Amino acid sequence: MKMKHLPLFTVGFALALASCKKESTPNPTPDPAPTVTVISPTSGPKNTVVTITGANFGTSTAALKVYFNNIQGTVQTATATQITATVPIGASTGAVKVEKNNVQVTGPVFTYSVSANVTTFAGSSLGFTEGIGTAAQFNVPSGIVKDAAGNLFVCDRDNHRIRKITPAGVVSTFVGGTMGFVDGTGTAARFNQPYAITIAPSGDFYVGDRINHSIRKITAAGVVTTLAGNGTAGDQLGTGSAAMFYEPLGVAADASGNIFVADYINNKIKKITPAGVVTTFYTANKVFGLAFDGVGNLFFTEYSYNLVSKLTPAGSYSIVAGEGGQGGTADGTGAAARFYFPAGITVDASGNLYVCDAYNNRIRKITSSGVVTTLAGNTAGQTNGVGVAALFDTPIGICGDFTNNTLYIGDFNNHRIRKIILD
Repeated sequence: MKMKHLPLFTVGFALALASCKKESTPNPTPDPAPTVTVISPTSGPKNTVVTITGANFGTSTAALKVYFNNIQGTVQTATATQITATVPIGASTGAVKVEKNNVQVTGPVFTYSVSANVTTFAGSSLGFTEGIGTAAQFNVPSGIVKDAAGNLFVCDRDNHRIRKITPAGVVSTFVGGTMGFVDGTGTAARFNQPYAITIAPSGDFYVGDRINHSIRKITAAGVVTTLAGNGTAGDQLGTGSAAMFYEPLGVAADASGNIFVADYINNKIKKITPAGVVTTFYTANKVFGLAFDGVGNLFFTEYSYNLVSKLTPAGSYSIVAGEGGQGGTADGTGAAARFYFPAGITVDASGNLYVCDAYNNRIRKITSSGVVTTLAGNTAGQTNGVGVAALFDTPIGICGDFTNNTLYIGDFNNHRIRKIILD
């Protein structure tokens, strides 16, 4: 059988044709990354609609994500050069970021204005009544703390009791009764102006018992014992009843269960081990409120010196905000801000501080970079509302439920527990 041979020009033509077909299929052009140049407005509260100007956004809202300081907003519209997006509830000040097809770019900073909605959670007027919400009565409530179940425990100072408030607002007496200095269980225990309260990692509570000049321990079952102090004012180190305090107004627990005490008249912060050994941790000026952050820094207020200060775990002292002289109401950064008898203090997971500015009748926020703003309050009064429209009368105690963006305030002279929702 004879083999047929194709002419050489036919083979060459076929190869050339195949080569042309291969070269005529170009690689896909990559989608260019977005860029952000301008945002407008640059500040505002929740639900603000922000216009983001840049390039390469595309027109599909589904392909885009916008973040305000890493909290995702809602994309409303998109063109190749502009996006409109809504600021989410719970955002904070920080960079605006745009993400397209898993490529994220950073734009300018958006300054988030926190809205502080103030209501009355419990209490109505001076007195002593158990009940729900405003049917209950307190007598100058001061320190306040929240347990893991969401219950509040309040130092009802001049009723000489620790009151419990459930998440539903049901107020009852946890421990204490008439004035005195007696260990015991529940209402058999006696206090004399319990002023501050904290909860340790163990779940036990510790109370600064002001006029008894002692630190009391309360188990979750309501068993009250005296950890340190003996009922007599003084300034003595030692163990248990051998130690002496002079009006302990603030308490805070560290991660190891040590209790730190604002020994007010003695101008000291004292440390108590779980075994009751009392030492001096730091000497400061009229220390009042105490709060630890997540890395062991201790923040505290220097009441009549109008300062908010910080101690590192190594004991290094610095002023966070305030000038230390005459009081005032000015917002600002660091030493430019003013306070007037700052009292209770708490700190969130981001390192922001929240302070009861007692004689200014305000609740102040201090960012981790030292920027001080007024969240709520103005002149003395008793009004629910948003921001400066809300009124307090000498707010003293404060605790945070930051999972739910909520603060609780011991509104001292209004005899109420106020609730602030931050969004």
